[in-house]
Amino acid sequence: MPQLELTRGEYGLEGEIRLPAWEHWQIQEQARPIRVDFGGDRVEEGLELTESYRTALAYIFAGQEQIQNAILMGILEHLAQQEDDLLSDAMEDDFALSGMPYAHEPADLLGELQREEIHILRVERTGLCYIGYAFGCRWDEDGIGVMTCGSRVVEVGSRDTALLCWLAEDDLRHFH
Repeated sequence: MPQLELTRGEYGLEGEIRLPAWEHWQIQEQARPIRVDFGGDRVEEGLELTESYRTALAYIFAGQEQIQNAILMGILEHLAQQEDDLLSDAMEDDFALSGMPYAHEPADLLGELQREEIHILRVERTGLCYIGYAFGCRWDEDGIGVMTCGSRVVEVGSRDTALLCWLAEDDLRHFH
């Protein structure tokens, strides 16, 4: 795992990483580092880089292609559901789908997403922290968030989905 320089930011420990598997999934021409932070929406004063957080970071680097595939499939399913919901609500034939991309396979999202943040949460299942990924996207100015546990997508939604500990705790309760 590459060395990670951490600083104490507004939301606890944070730093920047680069993930080669995601370098070409950018909106901008030049790939930027991805901001990573620890704790999600429940940051505690004096938070240290625990063994669980180190394990989560190692998992992100080692499994980045598998995680990427799961996230992209989760986003595709989310977009398909949103499209179905919008179409079922539409009363006119010329109803526009609010700029959403025509996406049916991961490659269709190339150039539509910008990986911006990774939130490693304090909630864990079988020794692995829940991890949220936040993206900028062309079709929604607020972006999109994905909550995962390992390479399993828990939830796709608004950008905040990526950092909500209660969402991870709810999944943990219902997954057992």
